Amino acid sequence: MLGNAYFYRNTIRNYVIAFGSMFNDIDIKKTDANDNVLSVIRVPVAYGPTEKYLSRINKVTTAGEPAIVLPRMSFEISGFNYAADRKLPKTQKMHKQNTTDTDKKNVVYNPVPYDIGFSLSIMTKNADDSMQIIEQILPYFTPTFMIPIKEANELGVVRDTALSLESVDYSDDYEGDYTSRRALIWTLQFNMAGHLYGLPREQKLIRTAVTNVKDLEVETQQFTKNTITTNPADALSTDNFSFINTFDENFGDE
Repeated sequence: MLGNAYFYRNTIRNYVIAFGSMFNDIDIKKTDANDNVLSVIRVPVAYGPTEKYLSRINKVTTAGEPAIVLPRMSFEISGFNYAADRKLPKTQKMHKQNTTDTDKKNVVYNPVPYDIGFSLSIMTKNADDSMQIIEQILPYFTPTFMIPIKEANELGVVRDTALSLESVDYSDDYEGDYTSRRALIWTLQFNMAGHLYGLPREQKLIRTAVTNVKDLEVETQQFTKNTITTNPADALSTDNFSFINTFDENFGDE
């Protein structure tokens, strides 16, 4: 319907990976009454809805073990919103030399800004575990943290992307039932200032430009042919090159 050829840059996937990677190295420590460290536990984080993991808390495997072990974190995209305040001029383009054809370059117009919502859920069995995790996250967001993210692979665009913490909520689903496992849940809402790119296009490199000029106030003056070429003549868009101007004043006499 849009009339475009297929294209896919993994941009949204890169945003998801970048967000999840922010929280993949969080540990908690188990200590005894004298604060001696008994164990260090890496908190797993995975993409998926919180309900998926909560539904597995009370399930028991055939070996008699819980189907899911806490603490655990999960995250998912919560929505997209067009960010009009970050809109860029539509006519500006981004260029990169084509790696397979030296006579062409890859071109794409300025990206469209979208705010991407992410929801991060922290699930623990007790308050101390959850506080250890929360205290390793909140100090980095004031409320924004910058992340370098590769947005357009064929253009080599890496942008410092703003990730902002919007809200922090807490809930406890324990109802006093001895047959149920307790789950404390912290929910953190984030906003990522993303950009989505349109259809990529190939354009031939322009290495020669020709113009015909004359002084219009001098009726008898003939046109002069002005030729501008790159130096070297086979320069690429990524090269450090100069221009050579040549004039043919007898052009109008032909």
